[in-house]
Amino acid sequence: MQPNSISSPKFKVSRFNPHREHLKTQITHTSLLTLKPRASLPKIQKNTSQISQRSEIPLLKMQSMGSPLSQSYLLEMEKVYCVWHSETGIVGGEQKKHNQDAILVQNLNNYQLFIVCDGHGSSGHLVSNYVLNTLIQQIEQGMQRNQYMLQYNTQLHKTVIKGAFAKTSSLLEQSSLPISRSGCTCNIVMLLQQNIVPADLGDFQQEFQKESVVYCANVGDSRAMMVSKGVRGGLITNQLSMDHRLDVVEERNRIKQKGGTIAQLQHNGQPVGPYRVWLDEMQGSGLAMSRSFGDTQMQSVGVTSEPTIYESKVRKQDLFMVIASDGVWEYMTNQQVAKLVYEKYEQQDQAAQYLVQQAQQQWKENDVVVDDISCIVVFFNQSL
Repeated sequence: MQPNSISSPKFKVSRFNPHREHLKTQITHTSLLTLKPRASLPKIQKNTSQISQRSEIPLLKMQSMGSPLSQSYLLEMEKVYCVWHSETGIVGGEQKKHNQDAILVQNLNNYQLFIVCDGHGSSGHLVSNYVLNTLIQQIEQGMQRNQYMLQYNTQLHKTVIKGAFAKTSSLLEQSSLPISRSGCTCNIVMLLQQNIVPADLGDFQQEFQKESVVYCANVGDSRAMMVSKGVRGGLITNQLSMDHRLDVVEERNRIKQKGGTIAQLQHNGQPVGPYRVWLDEMQGSGLAMSRSFGDTQMQSVGVTSEPTIYESKVRKQDLFMVIASDGVWEYMTNQQVAKLVYEKYEQQDQAAQYLVQQAQQQWKENDVVVDDISCIVVFFNQSL
């Protein structure tokens, strides 16, 4: 299966990592939603241990370099409510020197961007912030160059996003950053309203109807998910992205065809942890994903920064999106994450921090370290 050419609305992924769920992912393409503002938005609680604020300026950017970081934002165009939070990981009982995650929320003229980057390697924090800043610039430039045609050719959005990823990867490799064994994942969600078939208003007048659309582009194992109301109650989760890991058949095959080795780490002669890609000599710690920005020494064995891009329409039953680094998903299923966020549906300003804290607790119960953990939650504020 080639990136950006998904023809089937469903795909399944079986995982070898016992801590990760067996995924059933469905990309939806139906129904139309007119987003309405919530009657009363939750008040932001001030806390001296975090950065917290409410903003309605047209441009908002935040990069997580410390811990904790938390902000809330009312996005003007769609009247959706967005909160995000990031916590630095823990090693040896102490907080890490750098938070290698970088997250961004940006509200532009006709669309919003939500980006989560997760760095790895000794320079991962530098790579994630470089990729975040460069990627947003490239997307903005691409949208501006094609602003007229984008109103009528929806496939151009994917072309702009794909081109922005390629240019960002090229600029990263031309930079002075040490990226031979450092890199980052990236999951980006673009939310916008686009024109569909014109509605005939009579007297030779026509007006384009609009629909709310999500484009999700992913490199690596950060993940985006939509959560919806079920017909008979309950929550339905739909992944908007595919994790690029070594237990995905298409990813394994590409690595093997390029001569890469796929194996787990060894501890006392026993395999542990997720499958990783290695060069033939199997030195270092391997790479626990099949796609990433940077990691130039792994490019010869099929590791690529080319994203998979999915498109879906926002539907009336959709409640919220979660975009998060793999620290959220490592020990929790999609359903567990959806339930935790839903618990804070009436206290939306607390949802992102609550989810990160619960993910931290799972790490403490299952591992000797705690990963950097970041998430963005986007509420559509439908009536329950």
